[in-house]
Amino acid sequence: MADTSLNENRIGLLIWQTSNLWQSNIRKQIAKSNLSFNEYLILETVYNLSKLLTEINQVDIVKHSFIDKSVVSAKLAKLDKKKLIKKMTPNDNRSNKLALTREGKIIVEKIINDVIEVENVFFRKLNQESFNFINSLKLLLGKKIRIKANYNE
Repeated sequence: MADTSLNENRIGLLIWQTSNLWQSNIRKQIAKSNLSFNEYLILETVYNLSKLLTEINQVDIVKHSFIDKSVVSAKLAKLDKKKLIKKMTPNDNRSNKLALTREGKIIVEKIINDVIEVENVFFRKLNQESFNFINSLKLLLGKKIRIKANYNE
């Protein structure tokens, strides 16, 4: 495919465009549940963390979702109003222990597989390059990468 833009070789802009397109696809899927993108990510994060931790607080959500602390705080208030999250210690926002309500858990379990399928379809174009693509993104983020051994040689 020929370049159609003067900026098509700028890696940062390509990553930004890709992220925007990916988010747009996810937003279409979660809109059916009346959730914003960040609200869904927070619910999914709490859902996944609840399988690993006995207590979850706002710091845990920020650390694992990579959403800014102020955004998490605002969205938790909205999710609490929607009765999808419950605050176990409502008087202290700094150390709030959080959990999904029954309804919050039902919503996440209802849409998580659909969201994963949207992602799978979106990234399927990478074919065998997905492993290298993931490692490249991790490298840019300063994270450890894995090297795939080729035992066929």
